[in-house]
Amino acid sequence: MKKAVLLPIFLLILPVAFADIAVTTDQSAYNLGNKIKVSASVLQADSFEGFFKLTLSCGNYKLQNYFSNTLSLEANFRTVPPGLDFAELPVTSSMLGDCTIIADLATNEGLIVEEKNSNSFKITRQLTMLPVNGKITASPGDLILVSGVINEAFGNNILKATAKITLDNDSHTVEAVGGKFNLTIELAKNIKSGKHTIGISSFDSKNNFGEALAELDVTAIPTYIKLDMGSSQLLPGAKAGIISSLYDQADELINVSLDLELNSPSGSKVFRKTVQSNENMEYEFSQYAEPGLYMLTSAYKNLLAKTEINISTIKEVKIKYENETVFIENIGNVAFEDELTFILESELKKYPITKNIKVEPSKILSIDLSKEVPLGIYNVKIPFKEGIEPLKEKVEGVIENIAESAKDASLLPEQTEENENLLAANVEIHDNRPVYKKIASGLSSISGALVGADGVLAKNPLIAPIALTVIVLLLVFRYGRKPIMNLIRGKKDDKKNDDE
Repeated sequence: MKKAVLLPIFLLILPVAFADIAVTTDQSAYNLGNKIKVSASVLQADSFEGFFKLTLSCGNYKLQNYFSNTLSLEANFRTVPPGLDFAELPVTSSMLGDCTIIADLATNEGLIVEEKNSNSFKITRQLTMLPVNGKITASPGDLILVSGVINEAFGNNILKATAKITLDNDSHTVEAVGGKFNLTIELAKNIKSGKHTIGISSFDSKNNFGEALAELDVTAIPTYIKLDMGSSQLLPGAKAGIISSLYDQADELINVSLDLELNSPSGSKVFRKTVQSNENMEYEFSQYAEPGLYMLTSAYKNLLAKTEINISTIKEVKIKYENETVFIENIGNVAFEDELTFILESELKKYPITKNIKVEPSKILSIDLSKEVPLGIYNVKIPFKEGIEPLKEKVEGVIENIAESAKDASLLPEQTEENENLLAANVEIHDNRPVYKKIASGLSSISGALVGADGVLAKNPLIAPIALTVIVLLLVFRYGRKPIMNLIRGKKDDKKNDDE
């Protein structure tokens, strides 16, 4: 009965004699495989005999009294529990998370006299990766050094681990000794330009791991120029679509300015321009562009790309009749040289007029028909020429285009039964021929009547000299009367002036 009464009194007295417990861990963070080392001491005003116990608390996980030893305290003297220096606790995966150490001071009967918690600390698998160079700039084919340090969570170098370094789809492993690793990587010569990520990971035998990233910036190396065209064979007047593109070592476009130059077959410069890589540029050749091979050159520094454009030869003229004149326009791109025969046909006679023609590209040659035939109403024709169409030497030209400029339907060309082109129908042509042509024409017509099979001369050859003299006099009187009279008037005027 007396013992039962004394126990509550004892419990009321105990808190008055409290103890001061100091407890700390040697690190604020631990990795798997580390050992937790605790420092602790107890101070009390009175002497004490009992036990000192340590408990690990990590969330829902508790390791009760993993350290327990007797403790004898002297009054007012701070004491370190015996054996605590050797009480290192290995870290396991069940302890992961935030933890504390609970220190208890208990009586020999197991009653807790004082309790104290350490500061919180962390238990983790995480390793810290520290690349020496987080940003690397290099060119394709260069050697780069990837190096760094692997630390435990608390910051101390890990003794032994493996580092894995991944660039694009290639991975390399290297052993880290004393927490340090170094790896030299040769970049591929066709590696893509721009930003790359170097992945660095590490792991040790205790299942700790870490990750880090480094940045690799690969400089683009201009490697080749590509010239694209819709067609390398063009007609004069056609449009050419030109795309000039600069590519790097990985066959990727580089956005820079390029020089573009076009030279004619004779070597003269057609144009020189600055274009953007991969820009679609359109150039229209002249209708009269020189035929042959043009050289297109694209350049960037010491890189060149060349391609040829072949402009076809077009030998073509457009012929039309207007105001007693035939106009021959060269709409091709080479000089037109040929012998053309025009036929002027009246009701009485057909006059073939043959001309040696030479017309330069874009030029127009005119033939005044009034200087070729007598006054009359004519159909103006030009025969087809054999073999010109296959060579695209269309002597008749673009005849259908004449309709656009013709003001009278009678002037429209059409094909006749004689396989001829009709340039104009029933048009009046005046006689503006020179005198000698008129005389020659008159002689020809009169002599034809005289010397024909039934002519006078054929029947009476003795009168030929007389007939010839009469013909000349008639022609002089007909065509030469005005010039002679003008000459006589001129002499009279001169004599009158002399008399005055």
